[in-house]
Amino acid sequence: MGQKKIYLGQNNNLDTYFDLEAASNKHIIIFGATGSGKSVQAQNIILDIARNGGTVVVLDIHSVFSKEQIFHVYRKELEMYLNEIDVYNDGISCNLFTPIKFADGTVEKPCDTAGAVVDILARATKMGMKQKGVLREIIEDFMYSGFYETRGIGALDFQLNFNKTNETEYIRNKLYPLISHNIFRPGNSFIKKGKINVVCLEKFDLSTQEIIAELLLSYLWRMASVSSFKENGLFVFADEFQNLISGKNCALNQIIAEGRKFNLNLILATQQFPSSTQRMAQNFMQSGLILLFKPCSDQINIVAKFIDPDKKNEWAKILASLRKGEFIAVGKLTFNNYKYTNPLKISNIM
Repeated sequence: MGQKKIYLGQNNNLDTYFDLEAASNKHIIIFGATGSGKSVQAQNIILDIARNGGTVVVLDIHSVFSKEQIFHVYRKELEMYLNEIDVYNDGISCNLFTPIKFADGTVEKPCDTAGAVVDILARATKMGMKQKGVLREIIEDFMYSGFYETRGIGALDFQLNFNKTNETEYIRNKLYPLISHNIFRPGNSFIKKGKINVVCLEKFDLSTQEIIAELLLSYLWRMASVSSFKENGLFVFADEFQNLISGKNCALNQIIAEGRKFNLNLILATQQFPSSTQRMAQNFMQSGLILLFKPCSDQINIVAKFIDPDKKNEWAKILASLRKGEFIAVGKLTFNNYKYTNPLKISNIM
């Protein structure tokens, strides 16, 4: 993607941007209390990426990108770029079980593809080692059967019933949300280049949303690892990302830590500013851009200390006074054609 900056808003009536070229990575983290304006700001950022030819995948758990929830100022233009995927009714089209092609032209061995898919499924559904071993045998048979290419992941139900044991019944129950809705289906990728690809998940229960999101992020990570997005880049947005699966080996952690190598970038929003004891907090706080909207009252001092420990009291007052649509940006910025690295107060249309 040729985009060199992302529009954020204004400081003293001057347009202010996130400087993508100067940043150590392109990840963007947005913190703020409910009603502070973070969802609208996410829409603004994603729209600017699309305007410049970029591609975005939105994991829409809370209908932030449903047409009625898009901020009215952006609605008409945003709708020009939307590619909505109704997962509940239509599933997600992707070659989940197809061996990936490496940069040197060689193709992944099917047994390694099966192993990767098993790792993803087992992690997403919290299976034990014994169940994981049984699942690997099932997945290998499933891949060779060709059932996915004709019927989708729902056909895995037949494979599990054909090999019915106590272990396969346990696995079937774990995978039931994916199987019953036939979530992943064969076909060309659901991602359209230059579009805002909205993966609509709001009709599923929270547990199923987590599983689908983890599988999808893991799939994108596999694609990124063979440079699928290296040239043009891909941004992935998730609101209230703390509800996604966490842990050392989860896809989100892998992407936040190493996504910059493959031009796979995150835009994440949440109400809760992480404490130093939370998992993945260190990686999150090393994002190229951090946007701090008005926090909950009990987090003001924590956020102020993060901005500048020596001027904590001053920043606490500024944070407490922020109005809807106002935020503090921490990262590589440009405004009035000058590069700026200090925290900066920015306002956007609300």
